[in-house]
Amino acid sequence: MAQQALARIDRLPADEARLFEALAVHQWFTADLVTYTAADLGVGVQAERVCASAFVVVDRVPFGTFETPSHEDQQYGVRPVLRDALYERMRSDRPTEHRQAHRIAAAYYHQSLNPLRADRLIWYVHELRHLSAVRPELASGRLAAFAHGALIAGYAEAAGRAAAVVAEASPVSDDKLLAGIIQGLAEVLNAPTQVEHGTIVELDHLLARYTVPLDPAATRLVSLARDLVTYYTERPEPVTSLTALAAPGVTAAVDPRGMPVLGGELRLLQDIAAPSRAITARTQRVEVDSTTVALHQVTTKLATEDRAGRTMVLADLVPWSREDRLEGLHLSERGSRPVTVLGPNEMVRAVARGVHRLLDTGEEPTGNSTRAELARRLGTLGWRSGTDELTALLDRTREAQDVDEPLRRRVGGLMRHMPVVALLDVHPGLPSEVTYAFQEDCTTRRVGWGRAAVSLSLTLPREVRNRLEFVTPDGLAPAGFRQRSGDPLVPVHSERSTSALQRFDVEGAGGTEGDDDEGMARIEVDLGFRPTDQEFGDVQRTGALCMLISVTALGLLFLLQGTAMWTVLATFVASVGLLVDFSRDRAQHHGSEPLHVYTSKPLRFMRNSNAAMALAAAAVPNANTGTLFASLIVSGVAFFYCLGTCIVVAGVRRAAARPLPHVASEVGPSLRG
Repeated sequence: MAQQALARIDRLPADEARLFEALAVHQWFTADLVTYTAADLGVGVQAERVCASAFVVVDRVPFGTFETPSHEDQQYGVRPVLRDALYERMRSDRPTEHRQAHRIAAAYYHQSLNPLRADRLIWYVHELRHLSAVRPELASGRLAAFAHGALIAGYAEAAGRAAAVVAEASPVSDDKLLAGIIQGLAEVLNAPTQVEHGTIVELDHLLARYTVPLDPAATRLVSLARDLVTYYTERPEPVTSLTALAAPGVTAAVDPRGMPVLGGELRLLQDIAAPSRAITARTQRVEVDSTTVALHQVTTKLATEDRAGRTMVLADLVPWSREDRLEGLHLSERGSRPVTVLGPNEMVRAVARGVHRLLDTGEEPTGNSTRAELARRLGTLGWRSGTDELTALLDRTREAQDVDEPLRRRVGGLMRHMPVVALLDVHPGLPSEVTYAFQEDCTTRRVGWGRAAVSLSLTLPREVRNRLEFVTPDGLAPAGFRQRSGDPLVPVHSERSTSALQRFDVEGAGGTEGDDDEGMARIEVDLGFRPTDQEFGDVQRTGALCMLISVTALGLLFLLQGTAMWTVLATFVASVGLLVDFSRDRAQHHGSEPLHVYTSKPLRFMRNSNAAMALAAAAVPNANTGTLFASLIVSGVAFFYCLGTCIVVAGVRRAAARPLPHVASEVGPSLRG
């Protein structure tokens, strides 16, 4: 039947046959689409002639879409058997016509995204289907932009259908992953109270495989997907609203337990007393770029879904002894927007006001009431009051006999950490993420000739879930990890793990009030780093080149004895070759020595000594007193010296791959060689 239909199409006039072929990329079309396609092809076939043809059928159940129908546009379609035959022949035998037909269709269905045409949502889906067939590299960005706008506007089904057509048509793996993420978002946001566990697991799996997007819309979609995964898997208690993008009008006046939502200082005290409810995840990334200083970047995910407006939020916890860290601390929300941080004095005032509200009964004090005195003093703490004064008052409150036992325990919990309090603009259903960085000293020692060990001391709050990430500096490779003290670290492995990043989860989260040392875990680790395999190879290649220069100098001396110019030429060639070989090693640094320079010093010494020996072997014949015997001695020494360094480098390379040796817990001062 298909062959017969194609034969009948081939007997039509050429223009009409071309038009039918171009219409075969559509399941259904309108008379307006026929006119547009004919004009673009430059054929003079009327739409009425096509729609009345025996090769065309009328859609008997039109407008089966999610948008408002327009009954003025009757839909038509090429008969299914003929359409499939035309499309397959055009795709396999006429690729140019195939691309042109999809291009015309994509141009016809193209609609502006700003503003989103809610009455033509299906047009966006059709455009993406045709765009994926001819320009898949553009379809992914268009899909992200449309899906972002559709989800914000509440059209999750349209976003999901658009993602489905891109996932089916695009050959690019990342495009399929992004389309799968959008499909998962659409499924969740379309029915947020009936989400299946398998949907969240699949969404988390797709996020783990998807690389960081460059497109801003895709970045926001991935961020929303991660928040949804966190919402459905990591929340200790359910919350009422899902996301401010899907439900912008939601307000949280009552929490899921039926308790009124606390505001201001009392809510802050609740967060400090139970930090694991406020801080759902905490990641500390450590970058060691020099021998003396390490950069710590802390990222915390905050459960602010049940809050609204500008409010005080517990952003992190630090030891009370590190009050100076709050001064000049620069927080940013999701790595971009600056966030206001309360300094020590402002934080003291906020905590003092909250405790004052807990202690103040509203009644006249009787006799020598310690509770009333503490409430009065906490209520009058000024802006210049320091943490020492607040700590003293909280300590007295914890020991006061006329204060209820539950309240004393609650106040005691406030003394366990120094809170980092941020002023955030939060929205119902949308969690927050803040980041800040600080520098701390570290010590570095050399372990053999090809490895350096960096000793770090980390302080982490036990009551929240901590993850550590150690970044391998540029020009180095990881060469062992050893924990010397503190809570155990568990390695984290995933499909996206790379050799440049070592991840660990900290065991022992969920500390209790009985913990000592301010509820903080102090962990001491040693990180081993070695030069890359390429740098080891460069040293061995230099040694081989120097051996070649030594042998060549000696051979030329025997062959061209008595010729004066050859020695000058040999020296010049050797010098130029070694200068070219060393051109990549002239690293310049100012201030603290970079770690890769410190680690690679022994290898660079070997390369320089090889070069010196090779130049000496090539230059000895230039001396006026140079003799064959002297040249033989110098060239032989240079050859065996370079051979020995190659053997030594091979041994150093193998030793650098072994685990770090055990040493005493106290690490000595850093070496400055």
